[in-house]
Amino acid sequence: MPVIKRPLLLFAGAIALVTAVTLGGLHLAPDRPWLLCIFMALAFTVIAGGAGRGPALAGIAIGALELAFVLPGDGFAVTDPDDALGLIATITLGLIAAWYVGRRNRQRDALAADLAAAHHAQERTAALLRELSHRLANDLAMLVSSTSLMRQSAATPEAVAALDSVASRIVVLSRVYQRLRIEEAERETVEIGAFLGNLCDDMRQSRFNLRPIALHLEIDECRLPLSQAVILGLITNELLTNIAKHAYPDDRPGTVGVRLRPHPFRPDAMQLSVADDGVGYAPPDGDGARMGQRLIAALASQLGGDIAITRREGQTIATLHFPVAGMR
Repeated sequence: MPVIKRPLLLFAGAIALVTAVTLGGLHLAPDRPWLLCIFMALAFTVIAGGAGRGPALAGIAIGALELAFVLPGDGFAVTDPDDALGLIATITLGLIAAWYVGRRNRQRDALAADLAAAHHAQERTAALLRELSHRLANDLAMLVSSTSLMRQSAATPEAVAALDSVASRIVVLSRVYQRLRIEEAERETVEIGAFLGNLCDDMRQSRFNLRPIALHLEIDECRLPLSQAVILGLITNELLTNIAKHAYPDDRPGTVGVRLRPHPFRPDAMQLSVADDGVGYAPPDGDGARMGQRLIAALASQLGGDIAITRREGQTIATLHFPVAGMR
């Protein structure tokens, strides 16, 4: 059995509706042609809204012919001026409804095309981000390998220490970017609780593993801009790395706490604190330690914040205050 296409059904339905309206109007109100015109105008509007511009124009043509032959007169030459005016008004209203629906449908189709193009562009951007992330990871790994090779040929202990420091910070940066998922990058914000939690888990595995040091986290859930999350991750890694290197010599036991919460006095800022109960933040005479402190201060400045390191009640506490865009 042949399948009747939907456009043909819409055209047939439009013609059937105007014919039914004409017959019903003649049967119910044969002496009130103005009522028939009103019903016909409503039918034109219903067809335009439900079936579209094409069936509406077909219905208007058939309905106009039926009205012209039903109203007293010779064809479209309707004798009664009121009936003629009603016929013209009915056809005009039908054409306006068909024009409006056609215009609305064109705008809808254009919007759908724009949305499809935007979705395609978003998918392409996500693919490029994944490719960029993969290349960045490879480039950072190559830098670490190159630094290790240079370290093997270094002539002085100072050069070896400097290259070790560079390699360590490249690894930190690589770890930060590995923890930034593509989905987060697309939203331009990062759920900082999971992000810092994953970074600290990495530190447990790489720096505190098999050592009697407990690492505790207390991180409030919030979203930070991507650029701030990267810098905050670098600062946290740098602080924990210094603690692992210098705060617990001879494998002494201890506890390290990382806490991120809203600033207690500024509603537009956050406060990060990293505390340890070791011997101190860093050896006072170490060039590497001073370089680490300068790096942390520079990163805090990039956040638009400030960091202070104090020794209080047997603990070394590094406290970072920084503003967050959009927080109130």
